[in-house]
Amino acid sequence: METFKDEIKNLKAITRVIAVCVLANFVILALLLGPDSVGFDPTYGPITSILNFVIAFLTTGVLLGIYVVFDVKQTFDLSHMHNILFVSVTVQMLFSLGAVFNYYSVFDTVLDTDTVGAISGSFTNTIFFLYGMYAYLLVRTDKRRGNLLSKRTQTVGTIFAAIIIPVQALTLFGIIPAAAFAGLFVLGGVILYPLFIIGVGDALGTHEV
Repeated sequence: METFKDEIKNLKAITRVIAVCVLANFVILALLLGPDSVGFDPTYGPITSILNFVIAFLTTGVLLGIYVVFDVKQTFDLSHMHNILFVSVTVQMLFSLGAVFNYYSVFDTVLDTDTVGAISGSFTNTIFFLYGMYAYLLVRTDKRRGNLLSKRTQTVGTIFAAIIIPVQALTLFGIIPAAAFAGLFVLGGVILYPLFIIGVGDALGTHEV
């Protein structure tokens, strides 16, 4: 039977899987489907939905690891944000396969697949905002208490938060132009976030129980 120490070290590999899935999802959305694609795509839609499910499912595991290793419960604001993000990612996971199940349903459905997919993705921007807040609080807490994260990971997390939080807040009011949003999304969500989650995995993987 694996001990907690063995299992926590597996999170280092899990963060790599998350990073690869994020990049693969971006390649499909940006290069194979293209920015003008709207609605559920029968060819690539199931793949991106499964990737989103895997990302969310594995992220819940990483969050549990962070909760233990970084002793999240000792800091109110980080603990509060941690609980919110964990629930949000869980909901995202539950909704991620909705469009696929709807598309391949053998029964009559009330909503069309495009509508189900739109509902599933309707809170994506909110979750990005929560990721930014969480990264900021995690890095701030780590600097104050133990520096479990490497300096590089702390820097990446800070930049990620500095981009995602204001961009998502301004997007709420339609202030960010589409071209600017696309570039910032790639920088924050496709480059910095995978680097940050890998850095977090390194900290989890080297933790001594």
